[in-house]
Amino acid sequence: MTTARLIILPKTITLVGMMGVGKTSVGRKLAKQLSVMFRDSDQEVESAAGQTVSNIYEWYGEQAFKDTERRVISRLLSERPHILSTGVEAFIDPETRRIIKENSYSVWLNASLDTIYPRVAHRSHRPQLEKGNKQEILEQLINEYYPIYAEADIQIECDHQSADLTVDKIIDELETRFWK
Repeated sequence: MTTARLIILPKTITLVGMMGVGKTSVGRKLAKQLSVMFRDSDQEVESAAGQTVSNIYEWYGEQAFKDTERRVISRLLSERPHILSTGVEAFIDPETRRIIKENSYSVWLNASLDTIYPRVAHRSHRPQLEKGNKQEILEQLINEYYPIYAEADIQIECDHQSADLTVDKIIDELETRFWK
């Protein structure tokens, strides 16, 4: 396991990427490494709305969720620097992507379908995957979303590696690019 590093975080690190890539587990470990808070945008949306993401999708629709998510992320990025894990489509929305890129270091956790699919195949709390063959939907989302995720400040390949190694790669990349 890695040891905590003494780095003063100048702005929030926002983790973006596909469901099942490990944004939450990596985010928690990264926050611990950097001695800052960890926030999850889906949890923050649920707290603000008083209901689950799935219920927001079902009762109010996808656009209502996206609008709420954008407001929550904007609020979170105005707070003191921390680690923010975002939902699958946060960075896909052009306005939310602009807010993230202007107010944080965006880090895309990139993994292949072979890595992601087994992690999400048997879970039922992924609204995007509930309307058909999960593997086919996930493959379609990857084809559509990865070119947009590639706009993130940093891309971290995280196939077949531990969350600790991913955290080390993120810190090394941030130190090289931004914290010289």
